[in-house]
This record gives sequence, C-alpha cells and structure tokens, in this order.
Amino acid sequence: MAKRKALTKTKLRSIRQELEQERASLLEKVVDLDAEADVNNWREGGFDDDPADAGSASFERETAQSLSNHARRLLTEIDDALRRLDDGTYGVCERCGERIEFERLEAIAYARMCMDCKRRDETGR
Repeated sequence: MAKRKALTKTKLRSIRQELEQERASLLEKVVDLDAEADVNNWREGGFDDDPADAGSASFERETAQSLSNHARRLLTEIDDALRRLDDGTYGVCERCGERIEFERLEAIAYARMCMDCKRRDETGR
C-alpha cells in the first residue's frame, strides 16, 4: 500500500473553515427544525379537529424531529473532527492508525476511518 501524505497546514486550515461553516449552518437548521417540531407552534396554527389535519401536522412534526436529530448527530461528528484538528489526530484512522485518504476527507471532512476500515466496519469484518 502506498504511503499516504500528511495534510498541509493550508489544507488543514481550509478543512477547519469548512467544518466551522457547516457547523454554523447546522446550528441554524437545528433551531428552525426544533421550532417546527414544537407542539405549541402547531396548536397555535389554527388547525381544527380534522383528523387529516392532525395527521399531517403529526407527520410534519415527526419529520422535523428526525431531521433535527440527524443534524445534531452531524454536529457531534463535526465537533469531534474539530477536536481532532486541535489535538493533531485529524486525518488518522481511529481503527488502523493509518492516514485517511485525502479524497475521503474532501468528501466527508469529519471521517474517522480510512476507506478500508470503513468497509470492514460496515460489513462486520
């Protein structure tokens, strides 16, 4: 296997900026989604007791909650990636200790594992 190059300081700064921008965007989305999922907002929305309206409102609330939970998981991943940037372990696979491919980090800046280990993780090997 070819030795993987370390990330340059310039690339690390660029990745940090990208992660921080994504984090800020996700925080805004979480606030909006939490407001959308808030039952009190739906009660004040003027819905009558029509079962179809209640069902639609319930579905939309649950969707907003699900999206908010997903955004929160991504925020955790981003916060962990920022921590790894700070402590110098960013870009190192948590499973095998090898460097994570730059192309993978470009696609998923908060990746924790190299592609080989991620494949093994997903297949249970």
